Amino acid sequence: MATPFTSVLKANVIDPLEALLKAEFKGIPVHHDPEFKRRGNFFIRLIPFADELEVQTTEDQLRNYAILLRMYRLTKGRFSKRNNFEQLINFSDRIKRLVNNNSNYKPSSTYKWNDGVISSINYDPNLDDEEVGYQVADLTFNCNVLI
Repeated sequence: MATPFTSVLKANVIDPLEALLKAEFKGIPVHHDPEFKRRGNFFIRLIPFADELEVQTTEDQLRNYAILLRMYRLTKGRFSKRNNFEQLINFSDRIKRLVNNNSNYKPSSTYKWNDGVISSINYDPNLDDEEVGYQVADLTFNCNVLI
C-alpha cells in the first residue's frame, strides 16, 4: 500500500507565495522554471533550494524551507540609476514588506507557514549567458512549516 502524502513544499510554500506575489504585483508573471526561459520584460522565478528539518517530535516535524525569488527586469538602452537600479530596489523592498506583513501566513484560517522572511537580497548575482541583458536580483525567502 502506498504511503499517502501531500507535497508540503508546493501546498504550503510555493503555491501560497506565488498567490501573494501575483496579488501584489498584478500583471507580473511568476514561474517555476528550473532553467531560465525568457518570459518578457519583467518576471519572477521561484526556485526551491532547501528543505531542512528543524525539530523532530514523535508526532510532528518543524521544517525550514528556502525559496530563491529571482527577479528579472529587461534593461534596454542606456543604463540609468533612477530608471534601472532604483526600480529593482523598490520592487525588492515591496516584496520584503509583503512577506513581513504575512510572516505567519494563514489565508482563510488555513495554516500555510510561520516565520516567513526575506533573509537576504543579492543585487549582483552570477548570471548564465541567457540571462545577460536582464537586471537580476535574488531574494531568499525562508519559512517554517509545522507538519
